[in-house]
Amino acid sequence: MAVTPPTVSVIIPCYGQAGYLGEAVASVVAQTFTDWEIVVVDDGSPDDTAEKAQRLVAAHPDRRIRLLRQVNQGLPSARNNGIAASTGRYILPLDADNLLMPEMLEKTVALLEAEPSVAIAYTDYERFGKESRRNDTGVWNIDALAFSNQLEACSLFRREVWGAVGGYNPNMRWGYEDWDFWIGAAEHGFVGKRIPEPLFRYRIKEWSRDVGAWKKRRALRRQIALNHPALFTRGRRLRHILRRARGAANYWAWSLSRRIREREPRPVG
Repeated sequence: MAVTPPTVSVIIPCYGQAGYLGEAVASVVAQTFTDWEIVVVDDGSPDDTAEKAQRLVAAHPDRRIRLLRQVNQGLPSARNNGIAASTGRYILPLDADNLLMPEMLEKTVALLEAEPSVAIAYTDYERFGKESRRNDTGVWNIDALAFSNQLEACSLFRREVWGAVGGYNPNMRWGYEDWDFWIGAAEHGFVGKRIPEPLFRYRIKEWSRDVGAWKKRRALRRQIALNHPALFTRGRRLRHILRRARGAANYWAWSLSRRIREREPRPVG
């Protein structure tokens, strides 16, 4: 008897994050939307990732949690291999140290089911750990994406996006691979849509891969430009600068007008 593929495949690469893996998996198990599978990818981790993942697999005999082991290849390849081993029509990357809010899958799946023209459903998120605050994501726009990442890696997308883009680029091993992936999606004509709710939690630590990426940000930005030469043109950069300048001018005009109004004497009686 054939097994029906799940709606969502949650891909959790893990390298040196075994201490957080159980929490990440538990946040998927706690979802209000229950038609999912998890593929944990042990990316040659030096800690006990494989052992902890095996215990999680054993705790869920319905086989909805699987472990894929590989020699260390970096996050882009770990995600690609996890997606290739999965069967869901929607993909959700989840880093092993982050968490989903209970309605993350329910609301992002509902968006993609209701709007066939939308290929990527992304949300706002909460930072926690060393820092606590809400982050609002931006509006999907290819010009804006060329100069700043408008959304996080933990966003639900249709499997065909991954196929068309060619997966996460291994040459982005040291960071910004999700930004590079979203740019590739936009270049192929895919559209993303924001859900303005914080539906996942992003852990802030003293040291993380993102901290390392920030230190290499100039080299990583150059690599993104090399990966997408048709997008990073002088004309697009000029339009982006002019758009930002107009936005800044409008903000300062509004701010000045507000200050003037606040200083105007109020009528008496």
